Amino acid sequence: MSRIYVAINDLLVYGSAITRPTGIQRVAAGLAAALVSKHGGLPVSVAAGGMRSVDLPLAQRQTLAARLAEPALRLLAHTPRRVQEVLRGVARTLLSRLAERSGGAAVTPQAGDWIAVLGAPWIAPGMADAVLALKQREGMRIALLVHDLLPATSPQWFSDAQGEAAKRDVESLIGAADVLCAVSSEVVTELHERYGKPATRLMPADPELPTPATSVPYLRDGERILLSVGTMHPRKNLVALVKIWDGWVARSTAGGEGGDAVPLLVLAGRRHPQDGALFAALADHPGAAQRIRLIHDADDSQLASLYRASRFLVMPSLAEGWGLPIREALLAGRPSIATDAVPAAVGSPYVRLVPAGDEAELGRAITEWWSSDTPERISGEIAAHFVPRKWPAVAAELSVLLTAE
Repeated sequence: MSRIYVAINDLLVYGSAITRPTGIQRVAAGLAAALVSKHGGLPVSVAAGGMRSVDLPLAQRQTLAARLAEPALRLLAHTPRRVQEVLRGVARTLLSRLAERSGGAAVTPQAGDWIAVLGAPWIAPGMADAVLALKQREGMRIALLVHDLLPATSPQWFSDAQGEAAKRDVESLIGAADVLCAVSSEVVTELHERYGKPATRLMPADPELPTPATSVPYLRDGERILLSVGTMHPRKNLVALVKIWDGWVARSTAGGEGGDAVPLLVLAGRRHPQDGALFAALADHPGAAQRIRLIHDADDSQLASLYRASRFLVMPSLAEGWGLPIREALLAGRPSIATDAVPAAVGSPYVRLVPAGDEAELGRAITEWWSSDTPERISGEIAAHFVPRKWPAVAAELSVLLTAE
């Protein structure tokens, strides 16, 4: 019987560099843990010379290195974009080399065994090449989970070295994969249309957030907010929210209510080397800036508190592979307004969809919901009917696919 090996070099790099997991990291770690605990999967680090077994919790713990790296990353965010990209690239390479040497004994696979790539191989330079070498040298089969094809389909946002590496690594693995899965039907369609490869939709489980924190910086006790969650990458289209809030404050002021009558918008997410347009927009629209708070360092319990404090989530993205915050909001009992570029939002009865890039329609939807009881009504429907998806179910679906091959 063939065995499933789970390559987690990228999780090891993430665990050494950041304390607050990305969406892809949450998905990869959750699915890997379920494969290991329920289906006999073995987590491994891969290198040119082969594989080594790794303790999966090692990749999930917040390491001392990650805690030290967080303040360094915050300082780095104030340097020019090119400097950030170069230093981040050097760090990824160094951490990837450490990941390759992590773990215990060498592992010798059998021909026909599976090597599962579930996360972001480009985060660990050399990981994709090592997986391809295992297929060629050992006769292993590759199972690949594709989160998005944005570096290929939206190159205007991914022209840096990391974006180019992501495109190269994912495309090489797509070409070699024996089983191909994608997190959404939209990505399944893109895989077929762009690469002529069949894929199976493997919808992620819903994230598990801890008990909400007792307090969150910048928020008054009992204050209700609007919330947007995600890395401050330009495709998230947060500039549109700044413009909407600026117009809202101007109308409120002209009507005699004052800017404080406009709800507080919290943008929760880590900074990105390409976030300059967002900060320029905040500087150009001081009225909006007074009613917008940026939180870059919320831990999971504080994030849970932000969801609880919100009336609804706003996700104005121009492009997404999945859209994990939509599901996080559901777990907190909150509906969302999102664009039709967010696969997790499409078809959900708990989400109001607007066309991606339509700033006027997005603004209308936000102000209409804020002035009505619609968010609370939908929150009641979520509490009555929403059933979270769990990782064991996702792992079982993947295991069936691998067994059938």
